[in-house]
Amino acid sequence: MFGKDLKLLVPAALSHTYLNTGTLGPTPATALAAAAAQELEWMEVGPGHVPFYLGAREEMRKFAQRLEQNFPGGTVTLTENNSAGILRVLWGMDFHAGDEIITSDQEHGAVLYALSAVARRFGLKVKIAGMTDDKGIVQAVRELLSSRTRLVVISHVSYMTGWEVPVADIAQEIRRYPRCRFLVDGAQALGNIVVNPELSGADFYVFCGHKWMMAPAGWAGLWVRHNRLKDLYTVWADEGALDPWALVEHPYAPQLQQGTALEFGSRCWPRVVGWAITWDYYEEEGFLHQALYQLGLADSAREQLSTMTGLRPIAPLDPMMNQTALMTVQSEQLGEGIAEALWRKNVFVKPVPEYRGMRISWALFNTEEDLENLVTAVNTL
Repeated sequence: MFGKDLKLLVPAALSHTYLNTGTLGPTPATALAAAAAQELEWMEVGPGHVPFYLGAREEMRKFAQRLEQNFPGGTVTLTENNSAGILRVLWGMDFHAGDEIITSDQEHGAVLYALSAVARRFGLKVKIAGMTDDKGIVQAVRELLSSRTRLVVISHVSYMTGWEVPVADIAQEIRRYPRCRFLVDGAQALGNIVVNPELSGADFYVFCGHKWMMAPAGWAGLWVRHNRLKDLYTVWADEGALDPWALVEHPYAPQLQQGTALEFGSRCWPRVVGWAITWDYYEEEGFLHQALYQLGLADSAREQLSTMTGLRPIAPLDPMMNQTALMTVQSEQLGEGIAEALWRKNVFVKPVPEYRGMRISWALFNTEEDLENLVTAVNTL
């Protein structure tokens, strides 16, 4: 389901020209109602009712296993958001003073704040590869890699520009250094482009449910390549199997080698049904078809906005990067203030101060009518 058919199920898309799914996707009424009903039932029966709680958690694991079938070669852990998945990896690795981490100059705060913390804690050196470097991002990473590099953290799709980064090519460079691991931030990828963590070359791949996938807020995932779970100290022991007295002599308990190894703790498991429903919409005709539909809207928007005086859609200089359904447009006259000006005209986009403009997300429920509304609103500024 997509386009006009899906739009009818999205209240926010009916009352606004909603072009900010890259921040939070509006959940279709069907998915939201199902999640709310499950949560209400949970509250009515009592959140501490063990059979219901365990049953809901088991249903959540079934959905995680469904994701594993779509993302072969690794285990899937469901997390609250991408930040939680990133922290599981960064604080789980065996860093030592002097180790190096490489990231890019277009990473989200979820990466940067976490890197700042672990770098200070362990005495690490952070190196930056430029997304707009004339040499290209792959060459930029290649030149920074060394025997001291322990981790590379790069977004699959830049949250700032919407450019798809050639992560598989970066992974080839990383494989020349056996101690180095690759963490890919796919927050802006899943539901925007076709995602296959195994083919991306990632060791760890975080992805989001409440952006392009339109799941209720609070759902994301972490994919870990099968042979990399052992690299993480944040993997839990089998629930109930750890004797506290064993910590005295054997602090490193046997670790699980499955997605549940990173899922310990209470959460509102029943609400995952909302993501399961929106996942159906993407699977119905295939992720590739949906990605091409969204990209078509974005390409049309880029073409039309580029003809307007003072507007410039930002295109990658690196020929190895692709444009996606997430796009940034620079405004010479209004800068990032163009976003607020469009809000007043009921068109929802996101300001991008770094490029003095706005970011537009073309989602599965958007239509040609939304494109017309955007162009008309911009013309009146």
